[in-house]
Amino acid sequence: GRALVTERPGRLKIVNLRTNTLSPPIPGLPPIAAQGQGGLLGLALDPDFATNRFVYLCFAEARDGGVGSSVFRGKLATNFAALEEGKVIFRQMPAGNTGRHFGCRLVFGRDGNLFITLGDRGNMEKEAQNLANHIGKVIRVTREGAVPPDNPFVNRPDARPEIWSYGHRNAQGATLHPETGLLYTIEHGARGGDEINQPQAGKNYGWPVITYGIDYSGAKIGE
Repeated sequence: GRALVTERPGRLKIVNLRTNTLSPPIPGLPPIAAQGQGGLLGLALDPDFATNRFVYLCFAEARDGGVGSSVFRGKLATNFAALEEGKVIFRQMPAGNTGRHFGCRLVFGRDGNLFITLGDRGNMEKEAQNLANHIGKVIRVTREGAVPPDNPFVNRPDARPEIWSYGHRNAQGATLHPETGLLYTIEHGARGGDEINQPQAGKNYGWPVITYGIDYSGAKIGE
C-alpha cells in the first residue's frame, strides 16, 4: 500500500508502506507560502479517487493583502509521479498578514461535499462572528468549489454562501463520526479554551464572544 503525506514547507510525497521508503517530492503543486504555521497543510482524497484520482490540498497562498488558506485540486498521475490538471477551487477571503491560525483541514462529507476548516488568522478574531467573510469559519463546497444549494446561508445577502458554521478560532483537526457521518472538529483555543465541536449548519460556535479560555497574558476574553 501507499500513503500520501504533506510536508509543511511545501512537499507532497508518497510513503511506500511495504518497503518503508519515501518518494521524491511530487511536482505539480501550486506555490506554497511556508511561513509561521502556514505552508502545505490539509490533504483529502476524492471519494471517487479510485476512478478519478483527484487529490485536494489545503495550503497557505500568497496573494494581495498577505497570505490566505486556499484549496487546490489536482489529478494524481497513474504512475504517481505528478499532479496534473491542477487548479485552485477555493480561496479564504480576505487574506491576512500573520503566519497564524490557517485551519486547513479537509473532510469529505458522505454526500460528496467538501468541508474546509478556516482559522481566524490570529489577529482577526472578531471577524469570526462576521458572516460577510471566511475568517474563523467552517466552509462547505462541492468538489469543484461551487456552493451546494442546501448550505445554510445561501439566501442571505449579507453572508458568504460557502459558510457552514462560524465563530471558530482555529480548527486543526476534523473527521467524520464513523457511525453517524457527522463532522467533528478539534479547535485550538487560547489558554484553557480548546474545544471539540460537532459543527452544524448555520450555527455559531462562539469565538471570541463565548470561550472558556483566557488570553496568554491572563486577560479575560469575551463574555
